[in-house]
Amino acid sequence: MSIPHSPPRSHPHRQRGAALIESAVALGAVLLVALAAVEVMHWQLMRQLAYVALTEAARAGATGHARPGLIAQAFETALLPRHASPGGQPEAALMMHAALARTARRAGMPAWHITILRPGTAAYADFSQPGFRVPAAPGLLAVRNDYQAEQHTAYQSRWSGGLGPRSGLTIFQANTLRLRLRYLVEPITPVGGLAMRATAVLPGSAACIHRALSAGVLPLSMTLTMDMQSHPVRWPAGDHPQISEDDDAC
Repeated sequence: MSIPHSPPRSHPHRQRGAALIESAVALGAVLLVALAAVEVMHWQLMRQLAYVALTEAARAGATGHARPGLIAQAFETALLPRHASPGGQPEAALMMHAALARTARRAGMPAWHITILRPGTAAYADFSQPGFRVPAAPGLLAVRNDYQAEQHTAYQSRWSGGLGPRSGLTIFQANTLRLRLRYLVEPITPVGGLAMRATAVLPGSAACIHRALSAGVLPLSMTLTMDMQSHPVRWPAGDHPQISEDDDAC
């Protein structure tokens, strides 16, 4: 007597469920990659915009006796195209300041900061000349921008290589404007914020950088050097709150 054999049962519902799960996982991975690509493109565009703005700021400083207020004004003016509006420049300025304030609230620090790396306090101590004053800045120390070759020859007779004892610079170097920008960029996707917060746990970041990353904000940093086209002036520390010689200010 033969025992009837029943064919194995199929599970079409389980197979369809597994296929749906696999499709969802694959779709999620593709979406994650796409969001990451969008975020990276956004960061690159913002970096280009920030570099252009820093260049304009350096030009204003080079021709304006390195005055922080002029540097700040030129920098923010160059940011306006990002906020172009049918209302023209006044409306764009309102939108820009609102965006900068929002970023500052999120990060707990100004949305941008420019450090004047050169000329610094030591350079003015070495190369400012008694009695030399700039009409636009009466009573303030200044470094002469003209006759630099003649100045260098004179300083060589006093200091080895013409290097100032405090700054370690020559008169030529003291007449260069070196700026470092820290510009905070808010992410446009959730992926960007998560990536920044994940990076914040890594050791070695400066305090300001760590604060920005912890808030889910990308701190762009760049440095630009430009020859001075005017006499550098030692402006008071409070000429503009977001421009200083302190690279760790935040």
